[in-house]
Amino acid sequence: MLNLNDLRLFVEAARLGSLSAAARRLERTPAAASASLKRLEEELQVRLVERNTRSLRLTPEGLLFRERVEPGLTLLEDARQSVHRDCADVSGEIRLTAPVDFARQWLRPLMDEFQALHPQVRFTLLAGDAIRDLVSDPLDLALRYGELPDSALVARRLRDNRRLLVASPAYLEEHGHPKHPRDLEAHNCLVYFSSGSAMRRWPFQRKGETLVVEVSGDRISNDGSLVREWALDGLGLAYKSELDVRRDIEAGRLVPVFSDWQGNPAPLNAVYPGTGPRPVRVRRFVAFLRERLTAGAERRSAK
Repeated sequence: MLNLNDLRLFVEAARLGSLSAAARRLERTPAAASASLKRLEEELQVRLVERNTRSLRLTPEGLLFRERVEPGLTLLEDARQSVHRDCADVSGEIRLTAPVDFARQWLRPLMDEFQALHPQVRFTLLAGDAIRDLVSDPLDLALRYGELPDSALVARRLRDNRRLLVASPAYLEEHGHPKHPRDLEAHNCLVYFSSGSAMRRWPFQRKGETLVVEVSGDRISNDGSLVREWALDGLGLAYKSELDVRRDIEAGRLVPVFSDWQGNPAPLNAVYPGTGPRPVRVRRFVAFLRERLTAGAERRSAK
């Protein structure tokens, strides 16, 4: 494969009639320019230029090669400029997936706001709690809770977050208020089902102490939004992401059960497939999400 930088150097030197002038134009050293031309000639196994200390002259093979290569480089540069112009406009489709509760409560209005700023952006949102394969679907990004295992995916943290044990005021009035995680054994716990198993083991931390409680209950679902709605209906205790229940707590619809015991950290991450460059529209949207979600958390902390 021919080196694109070597091709640019050759075409620029032919245009200017000087290897040193081409080196200056492309911000390379004379030695690097000379090595570039030599590498290209060795790859093609032909002599492209005749040169002396002041100038260079194309050989017949060099003339033919320039005639074929220069239009291709022009097309590549035009394509590069077009991409940058399109990206500057922040246009195109963003395909993403997110948990149902987060998508309904937070992502939907943020998508609306982003599209108001960038009307040329289109969204395809696959809302669901199942972990999707970003490559086979294919998707630009996923919004996921929790610490991520090592993988081929790349993650950017959008906001710190934690699990909370919550219940409705009506449930606590009828069944009593647990004082300790072990008290959950006597309560109806609403269990989330994920990755093929019911998440019955609920971890809690307090001042360096960690306690994991195995819970039970009469309702299990793989839909985190439905688990939250059951808790709102007063049917039991739920172990939910703070982001999912924050507005319910502020409105008094749900109550945090413990003041001293904390649930597991569950940071919100933007997860990308692979390590390649991201379209500007995707990078801008992720930066927008992080700014809005972080600003919201800071405002609540200041109250």
